[in-house]
Amino acid sequence: MQGRGLIEHNNIHGNALAGIQIRTSSDPIVRYNKIHHGQHGGIYVHEKGQGLIEENEVYANTLAGVWITTGSTPVLRRNRIHSGKQVGVYFYDNGHGRLEENDIFNHLYSGVQIRTGSNPIIRRNKIWGGQNGGVLVYNGGLGVLEQNEIFDNAMAGVWIKTDSNPTLRRNKIYDGRDGGVCIFNGGKGVLEENDIFRNAQAGVLISTQSHPVLRRNRIFDGLAAGVEITNNATATLEFNQIFNNRFGGLCLASGVQPILKGARFILCMSCGEQTAYGNRIFDNHNAVEKAVTSGQCLYKISSYTSFPMHDFYR
Repeated sequence: MQGRGLIEHNNIHGNALAGIQIRTSSDPIVRYNKIHHGQHGGIYVHEKGQGLIEENEVYANTLAGVWITTGSTPVLRRNRIHSGKQVGVYFYDNGHGRLEENDIFNHLYSGVQIRTGSNPIIRRNKIWGGQNGGVLVYNGGLGVLEQNEIFDNAMAGVWIKTDSNPTLRRNKIYDGRDGGVCIFNGGKGVLEENDIFRNAQAGVLISTQSHPVLRRNRIFDGLAAGVEITNNATATLEFNQIFNNRFGGLCLASGVQPILKGARFILCMSCGEQTAYGNRIFDNHNAVEKAVTSGQCLYKISSYTSFPMHDFYR
């Protein structure tokens, strides 16, 4: 499709290629359509395509629900993108644009993937039910994720991998069946003012030469550690609150030295609270320390995707 135009109230299904293709600076309005059961993707935006894509239902496509690539900058707003056999929305090779107030759920891969220089704005979406996580940022992906609810994903709520550097701000990341945010293989990123809670594994897991910045987050009610740092990774922690996590607030592998910024270190022996350079770490259950003391095997409390907890001390 080239040019402008209005595509509205159509039932687009069973196509061998994309249900709708927007390319070469085209800027249509795509509204109130059902785009489903395609043998390829639902909507393909490429070669600097634009477009306003709103209030569509995009579902049950063989490849991505929406592909955005090669300098394209569409706006996707208030769509339901679900039940796909791969990814919900896939940004790659400098795909940009805005993703706002969409429901993205029940994909066999991640709800959203961002890679290779892509830098979208992802704001006020609900992303859940991904079998490979909620949001995956990898291979030099960027992006700003703000005020999203990311929950009930089978793996990490947000993965940050392989030299990616997104910004996560004021999101709620919760009820994941693995970790909240997992940062691996040289991942970076800035996490600010997020609520990360009730995840089955670490609220934030940082590993393998990664170095994110965590600032003013609340990481709490986790079934494992609040923050785990392992395997030659490090992190900068500033003014976070880490509390009521089962394994401990801050679990560090041997030799890991995170950078703690802010006020001086204060330890309150009577109340069990520590303030480490502005980070408040309190009311954690310290199950790892208790298991070590009682001689229990720590393999029983390790994640499939995390490193064994016997590598850690508090």
